[in-house]
Amino acid sequence: MIASVIRQTGFTILELLISLAIAALLLSAMTRLVDTALETRNDTGGRIDVLQDARFAMQRMVSATRATERLLLPLADNPATNWRENLREQTVPASAPEGDSTLATAVLAVTLDPNLDIDGDGFAEGDNDKDGRVDEDPSDDASNDLAAGIVGIDDDGDGAVDEGSIIPDDDEDAVDDEDPVNGLDDDGDGSIDEDALHDINNDGKSGIADFDDDGDGSVDEDHQHDDDEDGTRDEDWLDVVAFYLNGSSLTERRPNLNPVDGNDFSEYVIAENVTRFRVERISDTGKRAALVDITLEVARPDGEIVSLNTRLRAGGAQ
Repeated sequence: MIASVIRQTGFTILELLISLAIAALLLSAMTRLVDTALETRNDTGGRIDVLQDARFAMQRMVSATRATERLLLPLADNPATNWRENLREQTVPASAPEGDSTLATAVLAVTLDPNLDIDGDGFAEGDNDKDGRVDEDPSDDASNDLAAGIVGIDDDGDGAVDEGSIIPDDDEDAVDDEDPVNGLDDDGDGSIDEDALHDINNDGKSGIADFDDDGDGSVDEDHQHDDDEDGTRDEDWLDVVAFYLNGSSLTERRPNLNPVDGNDFSEYVIAENVTRFRVERISDTGKRAALVDITLEVARPDGEIVSLNTRLRAGGAQ
């Protein structure tokens, strides 16, 4: 009987080692591709997140500015100073101030949307006395916050906040109540109607002299500080919405629901890692509403800057 011989074949040790080496190279290449893809995804995701945050903050400022009846800050440029009040720019790290200003600060401040009714009670949130009208009877401290200008804000761009002890000084120029509401620049500082008295039009009469302001059939029937002739004085102040930098955080300030005074507000961070905030009131003589240019720059973790810019009219939605 002849025995059959079965020949077995397989990988040699050398072939196995070569195969493993090739597999390791392929696996390493694939790992690098996966890592690169993940890094790209994370980088793109981070870029999108920062861009979305910047767009959200810009939209908050644009919405508030379009809806307002009055741009409060920046002020118009004052020819008597050697820095520009109408251009407010702040950077992180801090940039050098202009002229005699001691600190470069930026702020955008407007009055609250006169049509905003959050609680649905039929009265606008800025209608403090619930009479159907908004901001019609402020005191000589227009924002009713017991501070010169807007409390906690550098109104005039000189680097100081709420300076002096004159609470009725609404424009922080160290003079109080020198610019009544009459459409004129009474104090020659470039701004109009920005620092009114208790009697906002300074005519010595309740409401507008010789007019029946409230439609009740009587003319000038109360005290001269009663600007809407409703029998109550100084009860409807300017409700302020403000945007400013706190460190590198862009902060939004809004009045609380049914505020008791101008200090009854809340603040929210709407953008982090801000490197530049710039607000300019652009001279536009003869126009009803002021033109505003806003620039916001935000840094990504890798140091790349996301920059947004827009130009609009304050009150453009009215």
